[in-house]
Amino acid sequence: MRRRPRQSRARASSQALQEAFVRVLLDVGYEKTTVREVVAVAGVGVGTFYEYFGNMQALAALAVHQHVKALAQQARAAARRSAGLPLAQVVAVQLDAQAAPVLGHAALWAQLFALERQVSTREAFARQYEAWVELWRTALAAALDPPQHPAGAARMLHTMTYGSVSQALLSRGAAGAQGAAGAQLGAELARAAQAYAAALPRRLA
Repeated sequence: MRRRPRQSRARASSQALQEAFVRVLLDVGYEKTTVREVVAVAGVGVGTFYEYFGNMQALAALAVHQHVKALAQQARAAARRSAGLPLAQVVAVQLDAQAAPVLGHAALWAQLFALERQVSTREAFARQYEAWVELWRTALAAALDPPQHPAGAARMLHTMTYGSVSQALLSRGAAGAQGAAGAQLGAELARAAQAYAAALPRRLA
């Protein structure tokens, strides 16, 4: 962002632009999303847009960041709730916190995953990836029967979760993760993740 909104009115304008961007994105796709369309939906002027964002890519990057941040907050809260539970339940709780919201809003996340590859640098993507691996590691290490090597297990489980969901949405679009297709994908992911977790050697008491 060019500058962060400080006053409540400014924050409301910035939030309106972000929400309008998502609405236009879902309606016409990123390639056809224009500043004029976004400000019209947001009910603000073009000048207000450029007061906060240098270009559409900056707004797109913020949209991706905010949605991923919100998803991570849900996953961290889930990790706190599952502390002390058996490993199988910890994995199930994380899959429900991470994959279920994405599959439940497949049209939006199909656009966000595609945008992520356009607006994120390799370094930013790597930092975000490692943050999710650490989130998994924290959750696994707090299980009643934690794996001997939670860091390695965390990396594999994140790869399975992020990889299966994002690739399904990128390759098949929202149709590949809605309704029965989404339920099947979620079930297959859970089966694979639980089989992997069950085979992990446990830490000795």
